[in-house]
Amino acid sequence: MSKKKDIRDVFLSLVPDKTKRILDIGCGAGGFSEKLKNRGVEEIVGIEKNSELCKLAKDRLNEVFSADIENFQLSYPKEYFDCIIYADILEHLIEPLNVLISYKKYLKDQGFIIASIPNIRYYKVILRLILGGTWDYMDEGGLLDKTHLRFFTLVNIKELFQKAGFEIVEIKRNIVAARGFKILNILFFNKLKGFLSYQYFIKAKKNKLGFIEKKRKVYSF
Repeated sequence: MSKKKDIRDVFLSLVPDKTKRILDIGCGAGGFSEKLKNRGVEEIVGIEKNSELCKLAKDRLNEVFSADIENFQLSYPKEYFDCIIYADILEHLIEPLNVLISYKKYLKDQGFIIASIPNIRYYKVILRLILGGTWDYMDEGGLLDKTHLRFFTLVNIKELFQKAGFEIVEIKRNIVAARGFKILNILFFNKLKGFLSYQYFIKAKKNKLGFIEKKRKVYSF
């Protein structure tokens, strides 16, 4: 099994086994949804901005809307879905907080948000910035994909979900690092894991206690 497939399976393992209805936001060609269908999910609805990917997804999902999720009203009842998936999509949005809040009403009170979000604190980005003074955007893929509008560390991710009224219940890391850095992390008692995490996989639920903003300590140098 390839490394890529292993990571996909880690992400999808966050979706509860008894999930029956899923909203896949930014569903792409429907690859994740197809895997979930094979796992027994009864209904998956997708939203995809790219019209070509949308055509491919229609063969895999129950219904797919070709739309910009930041300017779209979904015609489904409130609390209809057991799970909402944001797979590598929040970083592409102008206002990811608004999207999380807007689509929250479609999630059941006992439902879950599953999201994958790249980590801009990744060590290769930092080393290039410190040693080379570069912040080079890439044409396709990677942490500095030119279509990324927002950048997150784990602290920012936690703040984003808290402000949207969600409680994070599980976090998984996609550790991608050279062997030497992994050994160094062990020697430092896993204190470097925030720098070796290429992306985070988040599982969150509605915060029944409401949003209470916590002020983050601001450092001055």
